[in-house]
Amino acid sequence: MKVLQVVRQYKPVIGGMENYVDNFSMHLQKLGIVSEVLTLDRDFSNGERFSSHSEINGIKVTRIPYFGSRRYPIALSTIKYLAKFDIIHIHGVDFFFDYLAFLKIFHRKPIILTTHGGFFHTKNFLLYKKLHFQTITKLSLKQTNKVVAVSQNDYNSFKPLAPDKTSLIECGIDFDTYHKISEKPGKKNRMIFVGRFSNNKRIDKLLEVIKELKADFPDIHLSIVGKDFDQLKKDYVKQIQEYEISNHVEIMEALSQEELLKEMAQCTYFISASEYEGFGLSSLEAMAAGRIPLLNSIPSFKKMVDDGENGYLLNFDDMDAVVAKMKTVLRSNHKGLKEEAIERARKNSWNTTVNHFKEIYQDAYLNGRSQKRKVRVEAVKEK
Repeated sequence: MKVLQVVRQYKPVIGGMENYVDNFSMHLQKLGIVSEVLTLDRDFSNGERFSSHSEINGIKVTRIPYFGSRRYPIALSTIKYLAKFDIIHIHGVDFFFDYLAFLKIFHRKPIILTTHGGFFHTKNFLLYKKLHFQTITKLSLKQTNKVVAVSQNDYNSFKPLAPDKTSLIECGIDFDTYHKISEKPGKKNRMIFVGRFSNNKRIDKLLEVIKELKADFPDIHLSIVGKDFDQLKKDYVKQIQEYEISNHVEIMEALSQEELLKEMAQCTYFISASEYEGFGLSSLEAMAAGRIPLLNSIPSFKKMVDDGENGYLLNFDDMDAVVAKMKTVLRSNHKGLKEEAIERARKNSWNTTVNHFKEIYQDAYLNGRSQKRKVRVEAVKEK
């Protein structure tokens, strides 16, 4: 069986969806499912252009040109790359999904969609997004064989539009890779954020927290690791200078996996003020690494953290409350919390996730072959 993973951005671009598809494809290969990636040829954040063909971690990658906005990049040549594959697996709800669903009458390939938060990561253009979701997306879902929601949030959104096709399979994580640093204690008041520098992540809120805590905790430190997706780094640098916290914050871009693990091992906490997450992959990876999560109180994070038992939930819309709770947290010993965080992360290992998808692929493949036979028989009858 050969599966084409279609995703708008892929490594070396850094991000949750990119890491997901990379790890997912590698684990599928171990099950004997050939997996290749089709993606766009430019980095949205800086315009860097990549070669049209490459191989990353044993996965063949094809990159194609596009035009239009990065929010809805249009790549008409996509249709040319489907022929040798049995299944088309699309990651995210974007042009790729709408286009290939619309053209299914011609390519006749089974389509699997993994939601990755849809396009509701921010409240920008919310009215338009809702209209698109209830019209174009709804029509596209009719041509989809299976819709896989990565979070309860996504499941609740997509289930009403495709009730018989939608199931929940939470994101898999490379548990063993992160768990190998779990015995490293980290420095007492050191924390890390990992993710895109995008508006919905609200890194500015994290900087405000550091400003408020530095007097009581002179050794407080925040490592910000990721990619400047929304060109926000300059704003963070300015904010750091205004808050006089340059000795307490370090911004790191384009770290390798080894460098990320080394930095994470220096930290006790993982922190995120994100206002929306399709799932929250980086948070769960940090939990596998034995870092204590300090997460905004949103549905995706509430699903992985029980406040005070395997991490802490904070309401970043109330900064005074966040600062007060953080002072208590930083003075606590967190007995048993780290171990509970690790056990929660263990439930999302890739081994479990890919086996669920193997069953979905097999059903879609068999149904696809059945449909093709039906078309051939009807064509013969017409003759």
